[in-house]
Amino acid sequence: MTLKAALERIPDPRGRQGKDYRLWSILALIIVSLLLGRRGMKAAFLLGRSLTCEQKRQLGFGRGHTPCHATLTETLRIVDAQSLADVLGALSVVEDGDPRHIAIDGKTMRASKDGEGKATHVLSAFCGGLQTVLGHAASRGKGLEIPDALTLLDRLDLTGRIVTGDAIFCQKSVAARIALGGGDYLWQVKDNQKKLREDIETAFDEPVCPLSSFDSGYSKAHGRIERRCIDVLPAAAAGIENEWPGVSQIVRISRSRQSRKNGVWQVPQTEIVYLITSLKPADASPPALLALNRKHWGIEIMHRDKDVILGEDGYTNRFGKAPRNVFTLLSLVRKMFYKVSASPTRAIEYFQDDRNRAIARVTGVY
Repeated sequence: MTLKAALERIPDPRGRQGKDYRLWSILALIIVSLLLGRRGMKAAFLLGRSLTCEQKRQLGFGRGHTPCHATLTETLRIVDAQSLADVLGALSVVEDGDPRHIAIDGKTMRASKDGEGKATHVLSAFCGGLQTVLGHAASRGKGLEIPDALTLLDRLDLTGRIVTGDAIFCQKSVAARIALGGGDYLWQVKDNQKKLREDIETAFDEPVCPLSSFDSGYSKAHGRIERRCIDVLPAAAAGIENEWPGVSQIVRISRSRQSRKNGVWQVPQTEIVYLITSLKPADASPPALLALNRKHWGIEIMHRDKDVILGEDGYTNRFGKAPRNVFTLLSLVRKMFYKVSASPTRAIEYFQDDRNRAIARVTGVY
């Protein structure tokens, strides 16, 4: 499927008098602008004005005119965010990648704050194996991540999937929703579940059954030496098997890291984290659980790329569905970068020198 064909499937909410330009053309212009390393709707407007007649025609602007800044902003504000996310989220980068692991995490778009200081907070479900954002849920203000998580999980097919998340998602309601959907979870446990954490700590300090353990050994990369060790016990060892939906195992991970500064190795730092999972021992060995925990950082890398490379935090759209739609378009552009190069900086250089190349990527086979 071409990206153009996908954009044409997005429902157009505009009235008859507001359709001077086709919806897919407006969205395509914004995407091309982002591919070229430009930031914001004003940059997309200026790009449209500078295109040749042939380039405008390829993007669907047959009369030689491109939309103004206000049209671009207003269109993003009214386009249905869920439809946009569903259509663009179905475009996978790695067709034969592993679709089982889903990481969920939230991110506040800082420049979207209104006069009351409230900003749009977008919760995403990211499949690292496919390099694809599967869906979003959004709200304004703080303290709504759990309702957003339940809403997002309701829209996903969780059969056979493994969901990972930060300690904030370690909630019985979220675990129950995943178990009901036929999936599994792996949550960190911190002080927001203080009694659970204390029960797990006690279980590992005074184990009543043999530990299942794995030591990754020492690895050296990025100017530091790291070592990870994992211990696993049945959930019954902490007495929580009847308290948490589907819980099967409890996990303790010890991380040791030694960094080098000014040519001198620093004192090693050790961190211990606790987790719970519904994965059974037959389905997830200690090395597999350790790998799953590390894979969760893929969603953090996605957020970093969109902030540092694509400047997401600088977008000031505040009204309607615009902030969430910006998030979706930036997720798509990051995927398009990934298809060109593992380095987003090199990908921008790849497109930046050739507008025709960027337009062809949008109108051609994705």
